[in-house]
Amino acid sequence: MNKLSKWVLIDGSRLLVSVLLAAVAFLVTFGATRIGLVTFQPASAVSSMFGSGVVSGMFSLITITLTVNQLVLSRVFGTVEGLTDRLDGTREFRRSVAELTDRATSPNDPAEFLATIGETLDERVAAFAAEHDGTTDGIEEYRSAMHAYAERLEGVAGTEDTMAIVSTLLGPAYAERLTETEAIRRAHDDRSTEELDTVAELLEAVAVARQFFKTIAIQQDLAGLSRRLAALGIPILLVTFYTTTVYTSVPSVTVAQPLLPVVVSAAIAIVLLPLALLLSYMLRLATIARYTVSVGPFVPPEERT
Repeated sequence: MNKLSKWVLIDGSRLLVSVLLAAVAFLVTFGATRIGLVTFQPASAVSSMFGSGVVSGMFSLITITLTVNQLVLSRVFGTVEGLTDRLDGTREFRRSVAELTDRATSPNDPAEFLATIGETLDERVAAFAAEHDGTTDGIEEYRSAMHAYAERLEGVAGTEDTMAIVSTLLGPAYAERLTETEAIRRAHDDRSTEELDTVAELLEAVAVARQFFKTIAIQQDLAGLSRRLAALGIPILLVTFYTTTVYTSVPSVTVAQPLLPVVVSAAIAIVLLPLALLLSYMLRLATIARYTVSVGPFVPPEERT
């Protein structure tokens, strides 16, 4: 995945991406009028299209908004027993990571949590490499690969966007480092491998944290999508109403005919904005799901691309 596609699919602001999609709709529509492919003359069906088709489409988006809200709320609600189990599981996970990183407690902030793991990974692998200095069985290559991965985890420090944190964890890197760790540990099973035991457990913690943070990020995205779709509802209906009033009951219009292509093209772009917003969020959620499927050393080929 190149930088542009990653920005469009994941990292870019969903509102900005949706505006760009709406702008493309405007340019395509206006371009079609310039070459005579479509027309918005007084006798055209623009008024009925906006009056009936767009309004029914808006009600469909309302249904989608309600469905999205149900998805979000289903994760928020729960019984006392269920919520307690989730809390206990999270606290136990944080305690285990704190022990592995030799800290009194692990950070609450997801970015700092991952940065702490990355720092400890680098320290443990460096200690193991120093202990086995002079060997030529791939330790230096392993040390270099793990250092690069640790720097990647440490680089998220200070990041306040959960989705941006998840974005840095995409792909099979953690699984590849885990497999390399197991291979190095088997090759040195007759020597001290305490550091590698800790490295393997920390990499497993990254796998769990990735899935957990992904869940949080997706819930936040769905909540943001629902809120924005609801906020766009009334403005879009107003644009639809005002566009239909441009066309009077007789074959005539209230604006100059040379301006009709621009006015109607802009109206179409604005009306399509909720759909573009929905599409931008769905693209991100689907991409995140595609590249974070694995929770262990088995990595589907699709997740490597």
